[in-house]
Amino acid sequence: MAQKGRFFLENQAQAKPSWQKQLLYSNLPYYILNGPDVFQTEEGVSETKLLRFFHQTKNHSMSIVILDEIDMIAGNWTSKKSDLDMRLSSMLMSCIDNLQNAYVIGITSRLHAIEPAFLRSGRLDDIQEIVINSPQQRYDILDIITKRNTANSSNQECNALTTLVDLPFISDLEKGGILRQVSRLAHGFVPSDLQSLTSQVVFSLVKQQDNITTLAHFRQALTIVKPSNLNEYSSKIPDIKFRDLYGIDDIIQEIKTSVIQPFHHPEKYIELGISPPKGILIYGPTGVGKTMLCSALASEAGVNFMLVESSQIRSKVVGESEKGIAKLFAQARANSPCILFIDQIDMLLPKRGTSLSSENTSDRIVTGFLTEMDGLLTKSRSKGAHIDLLVVAATNRIETIDPAVLRPGRFDEHIYIPLPDDKKRLQIIQGISSRMPIDLDSNQLNNLVKKTINWSGAQLDNLFREAAMASLRESVQNTRIKFSHVLASM
Repeated sequence: MAQKGRFFLENQAQAKPSWQKQLLYSNLPYYILNGPDVFQTEEGVSETKLLRFFHQTKNHSMSIVILDEIDMIAGNWTSKKSDLDMRLSSMLMSCIDNLQNAYVIGITSRLHAIEPAFLRSGRLDDIQEIVINSPQQRYDILDIITKRNTANSSNQECNALTTLVDLPFISDLEKGGILRQVSRLAHGFVPSDLQSLTSQVVFSLVKQQDNITTLAHFRQALTIVKPSNLNEYSSKIPDIKFRDLYGIDDIIQEIKTSVIQPFHHPEKYIELGISPPKGILIYGPTGVGKTMLCSALASEAGVNFMLVESSQIRSKVVGESEKGIAKLFAQARANSPCILFIDQIDMLLPKRGTSLSSENTSDRIVTGFLTEMDGLLTKSRSKGAHIDLLVVAATNRIETIDPAVLRPGRFDEHIYIPLPDDKKRLQIIQGISSRMPIDLDSNQLNNLVKKTINWSGAQLDNLFREAAMASLRESVQNTRIKFSHVLASM
């Protein structure tokens, strides 16, 4: 049977320029139907409207039919559907089967919601996924949005692609350099996100009354506009840097080598005949700064960062946890390059065989997680080698995690953060006290170091917070913290 249709699978919130551009070059008449517009309140009107739409194709020897948001009228039959949904779905299938002089293009961002019967051979059998994940793709889109190609393109084509924004630059050379840098920074941005980004730059120009667009305007806009696909898992991450963490300089250096370098220079690993790590597990006693270290990593890495608590994924409903894991990894891959940080992972992946539930929920969650981990890395020995996703996890109970998760090839590296020794406690105390109105001489510092053996960084931070409170309790007029207040707080 000849190919009759094609599916364009698009990311959510992604603009749809690809098929519009193809229509302009085909010189064929085309008809567009938006799925939600088919539904009418009166009985029988929805089916009649759908039938009339397909009858239009008989006026031409060959035409193109565009079904936008096709998942609305071709949904999965196994889910709970109303009588109208079933009638529309059946009518659509009949129209596609009887179509002789038209080519059908369906567009959706929810391929999983489409009834498989529509995807068989002879119907919509060619599935094309539109993925925007390389800097060059984003640069080409920014070129069009900022009118760089308008001199060489017809107005009809440009209007079909996107709404254009006229940004003032010093020169075309300066413009190209800025857009190149922005395309490397805008990880996970789809065309609609890039359109919002340029609009935000325009607002900044108007607000600041500037006449020239600079990289600073785009950097400011990037702090406001985020990838649409990350909205569901967006979390408020503390605004801290590596320089704000004390006493773990060796750990920070190891994190830079293990986490940041694979994203920026993956070819170095390939040249040495090894692959970048898939996962990194950070473990150690409570309060040593595991979560804060990963929060600082979010600011320093320069790639998309997803912070997920294990409790967000785990569900009492049978099967929901496995779906949550699959959705989480799919979301992270769609916004690559991305670091996925899972806190308290011991709760999510306990040793298999220890679950007391009859459904073996924990065992299925571990199995689903292992399946997702095994398909993470996209690498090649060519110059285009790159890493899409890196999983970083934190726990203070590594002994409770399933051994299959910890083996090489999954969590390749285990980074242990111990309780600080005398030298590191001194660095932590000096770092914390530097942010506070307190004067400590060398003898007092050494005294504190000796009195705080086996203390964690969190306990030391709490000590100075209590010292500040003790100063205020003594007198609200106090503006300095004394060593006596620190001793009283211990």
